[in-house]
Amino acid sequence: MKTVVYTSDKKTHFFQELKFIYRDIKSSNFLAYQMTKRDIQSQHRQSLLGFFWILAPVIVNSLIWLFLNGSGVVSVNSPGGIPYPVFVILGTTIWNIFAEALQSPINSVNAGRAIISKINFPKEALLMKGLYTTFFNLTIKMIPAVAILIIYQIAPSWSLLLFPFYIIALTVFAFTIGLIITPLGLIYTDISKVLTTGIPFLMYLTPVVYAVPKMGIFKFLFKLNPLTYIINDTRNTLVGMEAQSLLFTVILTAISLIVLLIGLVIFRKSMPIVIEKIAG
Repeated sequence: MKTVVYTSDKKTHFFQELKFIYRDIKSSNFLAYQMTKRDIQSQHRQSLLGFFWILAPVIVNSLIWLFLNGSGVVSVNSPGGIPYPVFVILGTTIWNIFAEALQSPINSVNAGRAIISKINFPKEALLMKGLYTTFFNLTIKMIPAVAILIIYQIAPSWSLLLFPFYIIALTVFAFTIGLIITPLGLIYTDISKVLTTGIPFLMYLTPVVYAVPKMGIFKFLFKLNPLTYIINDTRNTLVGMEAQSLLFTVILTAISLIVLLIGLVIFRKSMPIVIEKIAG
């Protein structure tokens, strides 16, 4: 058996690390695909409802808010004349895509804790597995969104061409944040608990199930939240409305990509330390 010794005196510069990361991602792509396929099959093979559980968070959350609004418990108005069921189902779908992409890196690597300290393989394969799973689930999650648009006979416009860009921008933004906190999250389980608790709270500071308030402190907090602009525009591309913050999203995506590269290097450099901690 080959013995690999990790030492701290190996000096490489940033771009050389990126070159190694690209090489390892390319060489482990098939491994990542196979792990994704295995996990998807194992999760749903013995499930009576199968892929429905991917849709469940979207459907349940949407039904709760539709019931609250319909019963008069809360009074929620959607902007631009969008029917509220369309507004809330699209918003919940987009939010679930963000939430899953955010938790994807730490969940994928956590799922591989049993093998990362025993088998020598590119750990980037675990990140790719999480990304592949996120995009697979994304296609399933879009079913309610497409259905509600058909039911309300909302015809697509040219803005629909921007939808793939906004989805990629949202996924990159979320995945980057998740990647940055993954090394700490593997050592301290509190990070995962903070994510689980904080994501639902953040949803209420984002125009997911109701529009941006017109006044008050919450309007200010919504304006500070970058997700406000991405989620509003992503939903707008689906209902035929004009994207309001395209330049902001382009800039945010560019920054996210730069931070993503930095995060990949940090992940690679920190993994020997993380493996030592979790194995001990």
